Amino acid sequence: MYSLVSSSLLAMDLARHPRGAAVAHTVDRVLALTPDELRGLTDPAAQDVRERVELVAVGPTRGTLLGGVSRTWQLGGPEAAASRPIVQALAERLTGSLMDLHDLLRREAPLRDATPEQVQVALDAVTAAWAGPTAPQDHAALTAPWERAVDPVPPALASSPYMGELVEVLDEVSRRAPAQWRATARSQRGRPWSADMHVACWAAYDSGRLTQVARAQLAAARALRLSGASTGEHAHSTAMAVTAVVQAVCTVDVVPAHTTRALRAAWDDGY
Repeated sequence: MYSLVSSSLLAMDLARHPRGAAVAHTVDRVLALTPDELRGLTDPAAQDVRERVELVAVGPTRGTLLGGVSRTWQLGGPEAAASRPIVQALAERLTGSLMDLHDLLRREAPLRDATPEQVQVALDAVTAAWAGPTAPQDHAALTAPWERAVDPVPPALASSPYMGELVEVLDEVSRRAPAQWRATARSQRGRPWSADMHVACWAAYDSGRLTQVARAQLAAARALRLSGASTGEHAHSTAMAVTAVVQAVCTVDVVPAHTTRALRAAWDDGY
């Protein structure tokens, strides 16, 4: 479901996730693990601890809910008054799952070439962030091997010509007023987000900056989640606009100018 090529989809999910800021931070640290930190990932928690936390973390995705909704409509459908909450629930539900995120991280460097023990410690940290400290003792046991080995502050993104504008965009996410977000959401509706993002995502792949762009999208997810703009009726359109402008900023030198303009349009209309 998730891939580093389409990291914007993961960012949109984490912007809606109740603990999305913590998950985005942890995933960012996994992607930016240094060789010394990777070697320090030892002695993962016991399997029974992991299973208890995963029971809390694993929930229904949009796909599983759609299956239930489809069956409901086959049986005659809900009354009109019940339709709006169903639509709202679908809009808020994540597209992917914790297991999808685990699969992504196993496929990508640095975990792709790590030992099973190292991989498990990193995935346990992601699981703990996804579930939250609902069972404090289990949460502490699951994260202890990670916290012993990893600096909580991630390395800075590599210097690049677009870094200054990226910082400005992320700062703006935290400062925008509700009226600006409404203008952005109105502008985003109906725009061909998928086609333009497809072009920009493959441009990131072809130019060898997938991890850099993914980390930028994770920073956007954190900023959106902390801003409060990732909830409410405009949340989906808002997340689309933010992930689009981040992708545009990070690939401005490797995509056609009309693609950059299209990806930036809704964000810029929020000014």
